[in-house]
Amino acid sequence: MLDLWDEIEESSPDVVIDVGAGVGVFTAEAAKRWPQAKVVAVDINPVTLGLLAVRLFSDSVTDSAKDFEARVTLVREDFTTWFVSGRAPEPGRRLVLGNPPYTRAQLLELAERERLHELTDGLCGSRASLSTVITALTLQRLAPSDGLSLLLPAQWLESQYARKLRSRLWNEQRRSVELRLVESEDLFGGAQVDAVALLVGAERDTPRPFRIGKWREPELEELDRTEPVPDSWRQAFDHSPMLEPQTILKEQFVLSDLAEVHRGVATGANATFVLDETVALGLPVDATRRVVTRLVDLPDDLDSAALSSASDRAIGWLLTATKLHVEQSAALRALIKNAEENEIHTRVLCQRRSDWFDLTAEVRCPDVIIGAMTQKRFKLVNNSIGATLTNNLYGITWMRTTTSKQRRDVLRWLRTDEGQQALTGVARRQGAGLIKLEPGGLRRLPLPSEIVSG
Repeated sequence: MLDLWDEIEESSPDVVIDVGAGVGVFTAEAAKRWPQAKVVAVDINPVTLGLLAVRLFSDSVTDSAKDFEARVTLVREDFTTWFVSGRAPEPGRRLVLGNPPYTRAQLLELAERERLHELTDGLCGSRASLSTVITALTLQRLAPSDGLSLLLPAQWLESQYARKLRSRLWNEQRRSVELRLVESEDLFGGAQVDAVALLVGAERDTPRPFRIGKWREPELEELDRTEPVPDSWRQAFDHSPMLEPQTILKEQFVLSDLAEVHRGVATGANATFVLDETVALGLPVDATRRVVTRLVDLPDDLDSAALSSASDRAIGWLLTATKLHVEQSAALRALIKNAEENEIHTRVLCQRRSDWFDLTAEVRCPDVIIGAMTQKRFKLVNNSIGATLTNNLYGITWMRTTTSKQRRDVLRWLRTDEGQQALTGVARRQGAGLIKLEPGGLRRLPLPSEIVSG
């Protein structure tokens, strides 16, 4: 990462800020690489900062220890607060460097998500991961002579929540921008998330290049920033054209014309809410319902016969108890008490409910269940028993106006090679060869007009 920065910038930074410094790999290397620079390591975790201090002490033994320690500052704060507070070093040849925390939005408290969304002035959506938020607020606050060099999860290259961030980068035409895709198997062993190195150089008087390439490719491809902002950037690394913003022709049918698409139930604590049969049979009948947790073991049609042979890994029981159920059942009261002793009720999603355990308003029973992620083919299961599903799966619920023939024909087509190619076309590439659907992409899935019109 430091080599890449030296390639796009002629001069060394005066200040290096290591965001989410951890145990200090970037901090220590930056201090050695640029001996004239002041290096600031920012991390909220006192344990990793302590380990970083040990690393610096060990490194400084072979250097001028006083000089080394004078140039490196450890800051135990939240970067998103510290960087905008006025306590950060003044702008001027600053380099924001590192590997920001990858924390997903769902793992952040609602109030924290709202604060972060406000910090970015709408540059990224409320579903943005913490690393995307850090990238956005840093980019907004770069002085002309500042730059950044960050290693990020690759999802933001095509996620809806980062569309405005991508537009901002595309339009920073007086700054060099480089994106280098680091596929999971390239550097990260068994990881299933691709990463991307993002480098944004200091401003210049003339337009600068926007270049992309894979991590180990010696030559980068330069893109034309006079063209409109592409809708998705991920597939460009495979040397296919970057998608322009999608437009659906009026005469073209999409899946949302015939059905609603939704995620499964986000319980906030599946270990508490998804029960095995032994536990479920001891509870009131109307306080649980069948739930699908995975599709790999299920046939194409989940009917009563299939249910009897389904494995416990694929089918369970979802706790759907109301406050009245709990008041009337000693077994339920014991289950709820045990969960509260383990502080399940304090989890983010649970806190949002008036009764933390009551999922009844969130349960939906779709007509078709589809897997969100695959390496080869997306599996679709006809939900004949009316089960609900967990949020690793998506549901397709036909509209009342959709005829029986349309329902059969669309489902049959989705299972064909042509239908699977269409699903892949609206999906995102993940690490380890995985392809991931999102509800928005599934809603926009184009359907053959002859199937819809019959």
